Amino acid sequence: MHVSRRRFLQLSAAAVASAPLLATAAKGDAAKTVNKASKVKHGSKEPAKDPYGHKNRKANLPAWDGSTTSDSVPGSMRMFRGNLSHTYYGSGKVPSAPELKWRFRMSDLATQKHGEDVTWSGTGWSGQALKYGDYVFVGSTGGHFHCFEALTGALVWVFRGKRMFKGSPCLYKNRIYVPNVDNHLRCLDAATGDVIWDWAGPTDMDSSPCVIDGKVYVGGEDGSLKCFDAETGDLVWQEKYGVGEGEKPGSGGIESSVAIVDGVAFFGHLDGHLRAYDLKARKLAWKAKTGGDTDASPLVVGDRVFIGSEDGKPSFRAFDRKTGAELWTRHLKGGIWSSAAVHGDDLVVCGNNGVVYCLDQATGDEVWTYKIGTGSWASPSVVDGKVMFGSYDNFYRMLDAKTGELLWKYDIGGRSHSGAAIEDGHIWVGGASGYFYCFG
Repeated sequence: MHVSRRRFLQLSAAAVASAPLLATAAKGDAAKTVNKASKVKHGSKEPAKDPYGHKNRKANLPAWDGSTTSDSVPGSMRMFRGNLSHTYYGSGKVPSAPELKWRFRMSDLATQKHGEDVTWSGTGWSGQALKYGDYVFVGSTGGHFHCFEALTGALVWVFRGKRMFKGSPCLYKNRIYVPNVDNHLRCLDAATGDVIWDWAGPTDMDSSPCVIDGKVYVGGEDGSLKCFDAETGDLVWQEKYGVGEGEKPGSGGIESSVAIVDGVAFFGHLDGHLRAYDLKARKLAWKAKTGGDTDASPLVVGDRVFIGSEDGKPSFRAFDRKTGAELWTRHLKGGIWSSAAVHGDDLVVCGNNGVVYCLDQATGDEVWTYKIGTGSWASPSVVDGKVMFGSYDNFYRMLDAKTGELLWKYDIGGRSHSGAAIEDGHIWVGGASGYFYCFG
């Protein structure tokens, strides 16, 4: 069934309101709950001020390795889709049947929309965690951003936003850059959660930021591509491309997250285009039609750019990276919210029509498909020859990347459109049941 993103924002959150507020122990001491979530108060305008009764402490972080970008390295997941080309998804030998190590019940955000109670829980789209040193960092739709001990789940510090953390953060020089639906982009000290700088914009910030050479690049629902000074938070420049025409009320502009290769930034837009922007020349290199609203993020492999669209004429397409010429198109009923992953000569992308596709990069031909039975907006991770993703049902799944055979699935209590941090053979991922999980 096709469900537009804007209809989803209006209606589907209510489905998670029935999730239990107190977590029960899973199995074994390592999987016990570590908190009591805050009580839901409908009609609240902001997240709970002290949902966990927790006193923040300082994380003992490693010294920055000198990298000039937010690109991840093995053992350290530092941004959405791993690196600037969106081709890194994690490291380590991943068990074919991972065990639950711990889970944490995050607080909820209860609001009213058109007089109806709506409760947001857990992590959202795209909601990928960071893994750095001995810690994992993740935001929640309940309005809080968390630092956990990666292997125990012990809460180290928590930061409260004004609304939900839905997009993914990035890490650079031991600072975390995190967007929020409260229209803010914040820079937090990764050791303490303290605010270093805070920029307030006119609309939601769903696009996930990335950093290169001391500059933060991120889109906004105001339709602008933005460049910030990573140290000061000063807005260096922005290029405006309009909000676009979509369902109202709802989001607009750029929800796609920027990929950057050879000084060119690639991003989708609600107006149905993929754009390539030359960062040095400060001008648009090219734009190409995608078929409709494009919230998914581009994947850049060699001289090709891949991206899916969700509305209009929903499809998954390949473009020439340097010219924007369309190389091939697959029209996929139901649309694509998923950002694709590369695996050798193939691509893996999840469809809102309930099918996971493995496609040949050069032609778009099917290598294999896996039928979920329900739609998925999750951006799949491919690590150690395994494909991992969530969907609209309760299961987080693992497939064999060569064959599409199901290897493992785990009931996480609700849908998950969030990306995963997968490092050192562990999987950190959340979902709309309100829990954040660690498997290994």
